[in-house]
Amino acid sequence: MHLFPPHLYASCVLAVAALPGALYAQTPVLAGHWQFQTTTGTTTTNGVEVDLIDTGILDITEEQGGMHATISWLDERGQLTPPRTVNGTVGPAGTVFRHGGKRVSTGRSGKEVSTDVTIRWTLQAKGNVLGGERLVETDENEPKPVTGTRLRERYVPPALPAALPGTAASATARGPSTPAERARVVQMAQAAQHDPLALQQRDGVWLSAWIDAIPDLAFGASMPDDWLNIAPTPATREALRFQYLASVMAFQIEHPDQAGQQSASDMAGMQGVLRAYDTLLRQDKLNRSAKLDAALAARQQDRLPAFLATLSGRDARIEAGIKATSSPSGDATARRIVALGTSDPRAMDWLDILSNRFGGRMAGSDAYTHAAQWARMQLRQWGVQAELEEAGDMPVGFNRGPWSGKMLAPQELPLRMATPAYTAGTRGVQQGLATLGPATLEEAQQRLAQFKDKWVLTGGESGGGGRDGKTIHKPRAITRVLMEAGALGTIQAGEEPLYAASAAPATWATLPTLPDIKLAAPQYADIRQRLARGEAVTLEFDIRNWFYPGPVPYHNVVARIPGSEKPEEVVLIGAHLDSYDGGTGAADNGGGVATMLEAMRLLALSEAKPRRSIMLVAFGAEEIGRKGSFAFAERHAGELNNIVMMLNRDGRPGAIDGIAIPSAWRPAFGRVEQALQDIHPVFGFATTINDVPRDASKAMNARAGSDDAVFSLHGVPTPKFTVLGDFDYARVHHTMLDTYDKVLPFSAAQQYSAIAIALTAYEVANAPEEISRNGYYRAAKAVQ
Repeated sequence: MHLFPPHLYASCVLAVAALPGALYAQTPVLAGHWQFQTTTGTTTTNGVEVDLIDTGILDITEEQGGMHATISWLDERGQLTPPRTVNGTVGPAGTVFRHGGKRVSTGRSGKEVSTDVTIRWTLQAKGNVLGGERLVETDENEPKPVTGTRLRERYVPPALPAALPGTAASATARGPSTPAERARVVQMAQAAQHDPLALQQRDGVWLSAWIDAIPDLAFGASMPDDWLNIAPTPATREALRFQYLASVMAFQIEHPDQAGQQSASDMAGMQGVLRAYDTLLRQDKLNRSAKLDAALAARQQDRLPAFLATLSGRDARIEAGIKATSSPSGDATARRIVALGTSDPRAMDWLDILSNRFGGRMAGSDAYTHAAQWARMQLRQWGVQAELEEAGDMPVGFNRGPWSGKMLAPQELPLRMATPAYTAGTRGVQQGLATLGPATLEEAQQRLAQFKDKWVLTGGESGGGGRDGKTIHKPRAITRVLMEAGALGTIQAGEEPLYAASAAPATWATLPTLPDIKLAAPQYADIRQRLARGEAVTLEFDIRNWFYPGPVPYHNVVARIPGSEKPEEVVLIGAHLDSYDGGTGAADNGGGVATMLEAMRLLALSEAKPRRSIMLVAFGAEEIGRKGSFAFAERHAGELNNIVMMLNRDGRPGAIDGIAIPSAWRPAFGRVEQALQDIHPVFGFATTINDVPRDASKAMNARAGSDDAVFSLHGVPTPKFTVLGDFDYARVHHTMLDTYDKVLPFSAAQQYSAIAIALTAYEVANAPEEISRNGYYRAAKAVQ
């Protein structure tokens, strides 16, 4: 799974330049109104880098013997940003407009970081066609093309429709909640406890719309709210979720000083739910729920806060004696899967091996190669057919060794640092003075002699990617100057926890040689301030990254349990085996692979013989462009139409608690619900019906995605599991914190997920009904 690199936006400021009269006579063809396009940055989803193309309006005029331009950008609604004016100078390649600007990046905590940059436009016109380039000089001479067409008249933005009153879009316009509305919600929360079904039918729609519309009260993400998707019986689910919502909002209204305390809100909401549940039980014993009974018992024993804590998925153990070793399923294989999964849990053993024995598993590393071989061996030991299928290769191999850094003077201080994968190590322990880096290529060339044997502090805040390319290492102009000067390495500030992505070299001949160090932002700022005061700062780094000649192949691990009646039809379960290596790839995606392997163990040792085949694929190179899944789709192109569905696991660890499916699949998934019913006091499983056809063409355009997107493009249904838990995925994702200890508190949740995956794969593969694709996608076009 992936977060996205910063976008580049330019805000123009005045820069005056003289225009030689001899050249001016060549420029009037450029005067006029232009609509242009140019690349302003990139975004990366799972290693696939795509240019961000923005559109704008240029108004160029001849005034007082010179060329002047106003530059405005168009937003997604066709509205213009405030225009900025720049002056132009004629050069041999065209008229040059140069101005200052800002690069704005969004850090992992959501804060914006602004860096001053210098931007140069070189433009020329041929008739009604605009051409040229846009160069961010501090990005080291990598110009982006500018294209455009002449407008006959000045651009006029389209009129915007007025927002409808009472909608979320007009929340600010409608103002805060009124005293009468707040009183109504408090009364509603109290009344619902005595008749939740009637109150939900009367006020449910109004309450949801009201919360969406007001700006002063909000309902945030809540674990109990998620849990109420599975805990009550279907007949009472919406009523109790309505009760929870009303109780939480009433608590905010009556206790504004505690409104921001999640635990207090959760407690108030759950107290309201349990009172409403008491009412439902008095109305009809068929409303009984084992999970809500457990919550009632916790309330009676003054343990409700502890019970609510278990909803996070942490330390909620699967134990014998709490209905944990038997399943109400009528299928003997399903009962054996549950019995084995609860009596002999092994999911965390597989994660221990993946993250603590092999560690970070970058494609092209020894760790990945060995992990794939181990997974194949383990599957074969369980009696499962398993093979390695070559999925691609890296031009060079890379292994990460230990790394450390410290300040030696003016005081000794350990440094919090990281390097992206596929970046150069040091020549053993290396010491040297720190110096401020150049802002432009011209400055770098002028200061060439100053960088020898220095650690060079470069500008901007790192998003974790390589200094010389988001995915492919390509030394930029300033980097080449620093290499020529004999610098020891570059240092860039990074938000903590430090993010570590990669930028692999294309050949052995182009290996990186200048270490690329990301340093914790507070320490970076401290060193920079010391240098600005004229202090001498001595740093020491020891980075043992190393390369070996390629090509280095990487493989998908492909395992199969053959079907007994329809072996050509396949239920595919998958997870990516590779990871970034700043941490040990425990959450992303060791936990996903571990639960899939455990699911295959449960199926194999339970002697599952489903009607259809069950296939597991542990994909390689997902992090650098879903290359393993693309390779699988190409190699198995003739089988894609026979894949009933693809169930992927890539995301935060926790207990799988449901899935969204078309209503036609309800019988098969109803059997999954039955098999998982009450085998755990907290965790559960509930299907959500969604008959709206999905848009397969958008699979690769999502702001986050995984290997399942490749199968969506080929028309294979890819229903998504939902997960109960409060794992802080954003904090560990692709950072140095992605380690086994962060997943360990969710051990029981991970084991429960493995059981849920095994039962889902088995019940779908064994379903006597047809599992049809019809209507799942609006369009299911295969990749050409």
